[in-house]
Amino acid sequence: MALVNVGRAFRGIIGPPMRFALRIYVPQEELDAEYAPAIPRALDPLTGGVNELTEQLTRLTDTSHSPLPPAREPLWTIPFSTAPLAEERFVGGVGDFPVFHAPQRLRRSLRLFSDATLNDGAQLLPLLVPEKQVRDAARKISGELFEPLYTRESAYVVPLAWFSAFTMEDRVVTVHAGHELHRLITPADTAARRVIHGAQIVEDAALVSAGPDAEALSEEAQQAKAFADDLTRLGRWLGTFSPASLVSLDYGSLADRIQPDESPRDMADALELLRDNDQGAATAALRRIFRRWSPLAHLQAAN
Repeated sequence: MALVNVGRAFRGIIGPPMRFALRIYVPQEELDAEYAPAIPRALDPLTGGVNELTEQLTRLTDTSHSPLPPAREPLWTIPFSTAPLAEERFVGGVGDFPVFHAPQRLRRSLRLFSDATLNDGAQLLPLLVPEKQVRDAARKISGELFEPLYTRESAYVVPLAWFSAFTMEDRVVTVHAGHELHRLITPADTAARRVIHGAQIVEDAALVSAGPDAEALSEEAQQAKAFADDLTRLGRWLGTFSPASLVSLDYGSLADRIQPDESPRDMADALELLRDNDQGAATAALRRIFRRWSPLAHLQAAN
């Protein structure tokens, strides 16, 4: 198990072959002063993604460099109007404004190392990165430690709970270098309300499945409760950001084969059916998501 945890930490550092991300973009006035010097040099997400990939490949091919990502990276920026629902916020003469995303890759990498240590992987970590490099890197990002994390990532598949934050109307398609880039983007507070509402529906369904004997939950009830917990944690994270913030679900290139992804619609159907106590039909809606994503999930097993 320790080797698995350390391997997960190392993949988090160098970048797995297939990664999805939830990224938070906040207005300038809510961005910590730690990042203020980088605001004038902020990049659009397309350029930022290319720069990030180039940096990762450089670390993989040049063994003279630390495998850890840099402490200071360019911010990413988009206009608030990128979100299809943004126009609903432009009232009272308030126009468009930029929002910014801090990648925080070094901070997130060090968190993976900490998790590996807690899971009995400490003896293997020096084989990946010398302890001194880890300590030096931690000092470089000490000013960030009390700031929120602006990214959640997942390899190979999108976590089921993420789809509850979006609807099909949140789809944004951008053409870059002849290829379509697919994202779902919506205001963070809208996403938080959707997720918390979904958590309540699933939690109620879990109670119904449990029946009168709450001490011995059925497997179905246990799964529903675990999903409700996932939704609650996601909703709390999204709820820490202001209504002037955006959340973006960024798809990787391997997911192009399943675009347009109808998983947000299937998730909305499943929650509505659960609310109506039609668990059979709700399960069928969720199975549509599983079938759609199973080819990418198989890549994870193969890797």
